[in-house]
Amino acid sequence: MNRVCLYIIYLISSTLYAQSIGLEEILKNASKNALSLKIKKRETLIESKNIESAKSAYYPTLNFVYNNEYTESLDGVPLGTESVGGITISNGTRYQNTAALQLNYDLYHFGVTDEQINIATIKTDIKDKEWCKAEKDLHKQIVELYADALKQQNEKDHRLEMLNIRKELYRMKERLYKAGEYSKVDLGDEAIYIISLERDIENALMQYIDDIIRLSQLSYMKIAEDSTLLPIELTNNKQESITFEDTVDAQILKRQIDQKRSELTLQFKNQLPSIGLYSNYYLYSSDPKEYDYPITHLSSKSWNVGFSIRFNIFEGFKNSVAQEQLELELKSLELQYEQAKHNFEYETLAKNKKIDELSIIQKQERSLVNENQKKLAMVQRLRKHRKVDRLTELNSQYELQERTLNLKNREIDAQKEQKLLQITNRGIQECTQH
Repeated sequence: MNRVCLYIIYLISSTLYAQSIGLEEILKNASKNALSLKIKKRETLIESKNIESAKSAYYPTLNFVYNNEYTESLDGVPLGTESVGGITISNGTRYQNTAALQLNYDLYHFGVTDEQINIATIKTDIKDKEWCKAEKDLHKQIVELYADALKQQNEKDHRLEMLNIRKELYRMKERLYKAGEYSKVDLGDEAIYIISLERDIENALMQYIDDIIRLSQLSYMKIAEDSTLLPIELTNNKQESITFEDTVDAQILKRQIDQKRSELTLQFKNQLPSIGLYSNYYLYSSDPKEYDYPITHLSSKSWNVGFSIRFNIFEGFKNSVAQEQLELELKSLELQYEQAKHNFEYETLAKNKKIDELSIIQKQERSLVNENQKKLAMVQRLRKHRKVDRLTELNSQYELQERTLNLKNREIDAQKEQKLLQITNRGIQECTQH
């Protein structure tokens, strides 16, 4: 056990020369380098391409079509061509080729293209805001780990001081035991205290290293195990009130509702008539015997131009079912928004209450520390006048270390809750990429 203790003391003492690192530095590095956020950013870029794709409907389409065909008459009575049910059929045996340049342009469709662009824009905006939400969730994880690592760091430091005091107490009580002035049972209890403290230091060290590794993983920043973590800095002692509508989560749900409403509008507009312009320019040739003659003699020409109106009168209730589905999805999103708002209000209330309670506990712990400091000062004065022994002074020092540790842990808990509340209430403008 002594060897383990010496190893722990070595690690703790080495932190005096270790690099100090703060929470904000870790958060900034995570926002810059986390692959999960880079993936979200890439998804935003991918989604933005759909905007350009939707805008392409503003332009005409131009196609080139080439056909090489062989037709053989099976009834032996060539009559040229016939039209049957809108289909033109050639019943003569011949080789034929056509080359066509086709143009189509959607002249008017009641703003369908505008609505498609609007939906694509909203989807891109949602992806952009999801980046902010992913950053917020990542920062929350880091704050939780950082606060726990801070507490383990304090545990190591203060319990090491407490261990040194306990060891000195044990040595003094051991001398009293040898002199017949102290019981063996009480001396055994003192040895148990020492073993328990060594175990607590080992556990704190193990948990601290685990937290540091996890922080390195989430922040993509190599943090040395002997680094010294700085206290959590807060911009305000009290989190300013913020409405749910200003949070990132609310903004995402709002845009999802906007998207669903636009999809409903698009569904309706798609059922309205569309007016289109089409034009074709043909080069063609044919020969009853020579397969290569049509290819080299594309001399015949023709062209056409026309307008078309398309109006789907009935499609087997498909459109009405699709519209009902979109309306249900819209209602579901509106309910999700109300639920998120409800949860936000109560979670914010709970966090504020917890912060207030931690503030009260801190005051109580601080009062206890102050009283212990006064007690230790008094004991040390009495010690100078030989009114109390060294054992009393050591017990007072031990009690002060224990009270100080509790106070620091409560301070870390309060700082963590305030920081988490600040992150939860972030608006879009507080997102790193903005």
